[in-house]
Amino acid sequence: MLAGDRSGHTVAWRFAPPVSVFLVLTAFGLGSNASRLGLDLAGGRLLPVGSLGELWSTYLAGWHQTGGGTASAAPASLAVLGVLGAIFTPVGGPPALVAVLLIGDAPLAGLSAYAATSRLPVSRWARAVAAVAYALLPAATASVAQGRLDVVAVHIVLPLVISGVARLLGGTGAGWLPASSICAVGVAVLGAFSPLAQGLAVLGLVIGFVVLPPGNSLLKQIASVVIVVVLPLVLLLPWPTVLVNQPALFLHGLSGPAPAPAAADLVGLDPVHVWPMGLALLVAAVVAVVIRPRALLSPGLGVLALGVCGLAVVLLVPVKPLQGGAASVGFTGVPLLVISAGLLWIILSAVPDGAVLPKLAMAGAVILLVALASGAVLAAGRGGPLHTGGGDQLAKAQADELARTGRSVLVVGTADVPTRQTGGRLPQFGDDQLVLTAGTPDRLTAWQSALRQPSSGATRAALSAAAASGALFVVLPAGQDPGPIVTLAPDLAVAVQPTVDGRAVLRLLAPSGQVVLVPPGIAKQAVTSSAPDSWSGVTPVDAALPDVRVRVSDGIAGRLLVLSAEQEAGWRATVDGKAQPIVPAWGHQVAVALPETSSEVSIEHPSTLRDVLLLVQVAAVLFAVLTSVPGSTRPR
Repeated sequence: MLAGDRSGHTVAWRFAPPVSVFLVLTAFGLGSNASRLGLDLAGGRLLPVGSLGELWSTYLAGWHQTGGGTASAAPASLAVLGVLGAIFTPVGGPPALVAVLLIGDAPLAGLSAYAATSRLPVSRWARAVAAVAYALLPAATASVAQGRLDVVAVHIVLPLVISGVARLLGGTGAGWLPASSICAVGVAVLGAFSPLAQGLAVLGLVIGFVVLPPGNSLLKQIASVVIVVVLPLVLLLPWPTVLVNQPALFLHGLSGPAPAPAAADLVGLDPVHVWPMGLALLVAAVVAVVIRPRALLSPGLGVLALGVCGLAVVLLVPVKPLQGGAASVGFTGVPLLVISAGLLWIILSAVPDGAVLPKLAMAGAVILLVALASGAVLAAGRGGPLHTGGGDQLAKAQADELARTGRSVLVVGTADVPTRQTGGRLPQFGDDQLVLTAGTPDRLTAWQSALRQPSSGATRAALSAAAASGALFVVLPAGQDPGPIVTLAPDLAVAVQPTVDGRAVLRLLAPSGQVVLVPPGIAKQAVTSSAPDSWSGVTPVDAALPDVRVRVSDGIAGRLLVLSAEQEAGWRATVDGKAQPIVPAWGHQVAVALPETSSEVSIEHPSTLRDVLLLVQVAAVLFAVLTSVPGSTRPR
């Protein structure tokens, strides 16, 4: 009996810290997110997440009917959500997965931090305190309230990546290949949501490899570094090809820019002007360095230095957002998470080896946790724009018509929200990360101005141009009356049933579609003007983008076949098998001049290179899966 009791106490002691961390943080996560509990979240920086089929179709497509059309590669985060979201299919798929990540951010990040510190020579309860502190970081709680999924994903994965990099730099053993592959997969997940986090992880690995003395086998360590640097790039293909030319995606991340924080917020490790409760973490780290300066503090200082470098780049290099607008700085959530992780590593390194927290350290830990929990409650108490119930929804008949016709909907933005145009549906997660053609953001902004402040000439031109680009519905901002627009252009738009949340919806009356046949009179205007003055003789053609194959009958010379697709590199056209040049219609759309005789017309945007890159990505995934499984360690 005594032996059994001792065994029971041993089991309880071993499993109490992680279980306690999970239960406490789960209760905190549910309580702080009580107003948004649900499996379908949206709002703030988070657009509604599509179903499993929609995510994969968007990710695999070579051309997207977003912003008038773009051949940009979709973000790799869609593939990650598609893989993991399949597990949640019985309860809602990817939307349910995203809800679990946001609402369960604290317990998931806490367990991640606890597991990542397993090799540190400190007690389990000290690790548990550090894990809870990491889970309650101000940058993370603020990101949850704002719907910044990219920062939340980094918050959960970052401790495991730091632990994996530290293990590789500490020396390679018999399991160097599985450890390298697992670390590379973690870095790839970071890069799928935050290229900046991936860059900092790779930079830390390379600097550590150069600075630190080599391990037992230099060749194995070099191979590990190469795998962790190269394999994530291949796993994310073709997404890295977009990042090379788009600094906004690197510095702003998936959730876009943010107002520059004040100095007090940065000192408090808070990116959104709440209360600088993170100052307690900074003070605790300074005290730890003063009381117990030791060589083991250097890894934490290295992570801290990486975070400071990332913070400096984000704040000192403003870039133009992907959706248009003035150059701005990025959101500081990711670098502040890296800085906070470094500070916590410094604190843990100062704890006596293998000892339970002494009374002074325990009092400091309680103060630290109370401060971070208070800051988290304040951040959640502000509510934040994230809410349950998904995003805006059109009336069922309108949504069905969009899906059936493939035409687009123009969602007019505000000062803080960009105007978006998407085909067949309302905007969803991943649309804002597609790189639009050069003139699209400015054109959408001009339409927004004309529709927000109606005036006869500008509003009519905006409605005609939107119809020419394939738009069928226009969703106005909340609270805007559609009456003035309808009064100015009764022949171009009519008010119809509003969205589920009450936003006004206009239906465009022009005879447009994905593909239209334009008569000679209007065709002359199409090559010299930005919007049609008349729709007389314009005929919709039964065809779908991006690959159009139609047969046109005999007609008058000068006709145009116009696509509701933005003109960009890659479009090819043939008439009766002979190459035909692309003609710009309305200044930005794809069009082809038609002969007088009956002809077979083919217009396409091939995606051969993207298909090849996807095959390379599949090969990389297979390599990662096969090499991540540890071999047998049993002696022969």
